[in-house]
Amino acid sequence: MASLLLRRRHAAHPRAASARLLRAFSALPDVDPSASSTPTPTPAAPTSARAPELDLQLAVRAETDPARIHSLVASALSGHGLPRLHTSRQLFSLATSRLIRLRRPDLAASLLNLLLASAPPSPGLLARALSLFPGPDDALRAFSSSPPAARSDVSLSALLSALLRAGRLDDLKSTFSSAESSLGVAPGRASHNVLLHALVKNSDLTAARKLLDEMANKKLKHRPAPDIISYNTVLAGYSAQDGAEGFEKILKEIDDSKLEPNVVTYNCRIQWFSKKCDTFKGEELLDVMESKEVAPNYLTYNALVQGYCNEGNVGAAMRVFKRMKVMKRREGRSDLGVSAHSQTYVVLFRSLVEKEKLDDALWICKSCFAMKAAPPFEAVKGLVEGLVKAGRSTEAKDVVAKMELLVKGDAKPAWEKIVGELSFEEGVPISNP
Repeated sequence: MASLLLRRRHAAHPRAASARLLRAFSALPDVDPSASSTPTPTPAAPTSARAPELDLQLAVRAETDPARIHSLVASALSGHGLPRLHTSRQLFSLATSRLIRLRRPDLAASLLNLLLASAPPSPGLLARALSLFPGPDDALRAFSSSPPAARSDVSLSALLSALLRAGRLDDLKSTFSSAESSLGVAPGRASHNVLLHALVKNSDLTAARKLLDEMANKKLKHRPAPDIISYNTVLAGYSAQDGAEGFEKILKEIDDSKLEPNVVTYNCRIQWFSKKCDTFKGEELLDVMESKEVAPNYLTYNALVQGYCNEGNVGAAMRVFKRMKVMKRREGRSDLGVSAHSQTYVVLFRSLVEKEKLDDALWICKSCFAMKAAPPFEAVKGLVEGLVKAGRSTEAKDVVAKMELLVKGDAKPAWEKIVGELSFEEGVPISNP
């Protein structure tokens, strides 16, 4: 179901791929407006200035010829109609992702190089461009050829992140080590955090712990002081490897250093409790988060729902799931709040069916239908059989009918096989009601 849910979600939101790219660099600093020779627009200007940019985005989205996409954006960059086009994250994220999907990474790299050449040097702009390059070699060339004014710890961390995404850990380490001598940038906290993440991802927790200790050692001036991201990275590593002693030590160091835990810190702790079949303690942390105004995300709720389901406590899992829904409604805006991950629906639905919690299982099933997603076939079969056994044949037929509308393509024969095994107690087939 996870793949079906994700497929449906992507189909319903064609901008999902570019949105992921935007999220990847949305936390990086904006381009410094003072670096541009263009005067700051008056408050009334954004509406009129944004219209041609929106038209350009729509044209890029509709275009299927990669050369034409490149030409559209390149012409706009070289023209004077949109003097601050280089600040548009959405446009360049969209254009490069489209070119990469159309198998023209060379044109994507060319467009990003034109972007960097058309704007005043800025660490923020360079960092955002580096996050969009199709390959780490393109990113490295762009960084190496950039003016000194654009090089900083922020842009260096973006380069290291490009190497990390490509799985080139050795190149990442060598670039980090030689950054000051060969690139003119001394790695700061952001770059150290990328290296920490790379070490943890490579399961080299010993090296990550050593680096974190050096960062926390005030006598080592070449190491920046760690922040909560530094500690969270190593904390997640200990959680993944079930390192209880290291996990507790990191939590104590966070407390001793007076750093404020964020959502990642709490998620690590909640996931830890859930894995140890002590999910109730994890849910208590959810209350702590709310009291400290730390907003939970989907990972928070996923850990709690899956933890309770693994413990066989589907009632508590359903309570957490509904609590998440209430929170989203309370925000009052569709772009805020928390949405369940597809895997949450899968785990919860299966557990509810196994425990014969028909009303809740039916509610989850209908929620999937509302998202145009087909739940796991075997779990649906169990729900239908449970409804028939409880004398709720009409609802069982409705579930089957909606599944018939949703299941398409290669999955159709597997579903038809399930339907062929279903029947009423009286022997009347459920299919084709």
